[in-house]
Amino acid sequence: MDSNNPYEAPAAAVVDVAADTGRPLFRTSGIYVATFLGSVLAGGWVLAMNHAALGQFDLARKARWSGLAGMIVVVVLSMLLPEQVPGIVYLIPQMLAVGYWMKHTQGDAIAARVSAGLPMRSNWAAAGVGALAALALLTVLVGLVAIAIYGFGFELS
Repeated sequence: MDSNNPYEAPAAAVVDVAADTGRPLFRTSGIYVATFLGSVLAGGWVLAMNHAALGQFDLARKARWSGLAGMIVVVVLSMLLPEQVPGIVYLIPQMLAVGYWMKHTQGDAIAARVSAGLPMRSNWAAAGVGALAALALLTVLVGLVAIAIYGFGFELS
């Protein structure tokens, strides 16, 4: 309300009702937090949750599968590259890939919701997704190592 007219309607943010499902999205910072804690697997899952909230179920499926494929690539690269390669070499490409996907498929929707003051999902929820993805990955890798040691007789040296 710019004037002193008491009968003037208050200014409200305009939201595209056809495109907005009303479900909250993760902020860009939450997506990066999930990716940092739980690798590209968690980043893909959080992106998929945003796509599902936007009603883009095909992109949500692609984001989940891309996150899983990206995680497999990271694990294979970690086995092939020498041990002297620092961990940041694995983290930066994951963050860049998830950021690229986010900016090109959800960036405008997230920015519109933030500027309109609509509710967003908590970054703590994104951190929880990242922690759960890291725990799942750790469980799978420990299981694979246990199978390799006890099932096939490999010895760690």
